Amino acid sequence: MTYTRILAFGAHPDDLEVGAGGVLARFARAGASVTMVVSSVPNQPAVRKREAKRGAELLGVGLELLPIKRLEEVAMSELVARYDAIVAKARPELVITQSAGDVHHDHVMVHRATIAALRRTRCDVWSYIAGPLLGGTERRLGQCFADISSTIDAKLSAIAAHASQRIDLESRKAIARAMGALSRCAYAEVFEVLRMQV
Repeated sequence: MTYTRILAFGAHPDDLEVGAGGVLARFARAGASVTMVVSSVPNQPAVRKREAKRGAELLGVGLELLPIKRLEEVAMSELVARYDAIVAKARPELVITQSAGDVHHDHVMVHRATIAALRRTRCDVWSYIAGPLLGGTERRLGQCFADISSTIDAKLSAIAAHASQRIDLESRKAIARAMGALSRCAYAEVFEVLRMQV
């Protein structure tokens, strides 16, 4: 599948790197215009914004940071309106968002707002499953395995850029390796295909 314009929505800095960093880097290396949208920066704003910018640089993608501190303080209609404007400007062919089956309220809110903002947009839509072995309300692995063997190092470097979050890189690499084993490649990320234009 070839895409030239891709948007990815996440609730917080580091969410996209953890859940979809490998595939975003892969698309960017193939020549697509890829933009990560970080919906909120709930704490340590100076540090986390700097980490988000570095993570995006390491993946080779663009970054849009919304001026929201806490998602739970924002009305869903306001979040959808912000996403509407981003989608209208970017005219994406593929949108990647968080899973409806996630256990984190903010992640589910981003999922719902993304789907609402795409109501008039013809594009493919995937949701990423950041920790398919670590939990979620639904115990399924997803419908699409993306080979990230060529971008696993970029993904891990981008995650490491979020040093304030103390993310265990070895466990993230192990998850990607396990998903790769299931899909016959070295490393993979897992997605649910919510909509596909054929």
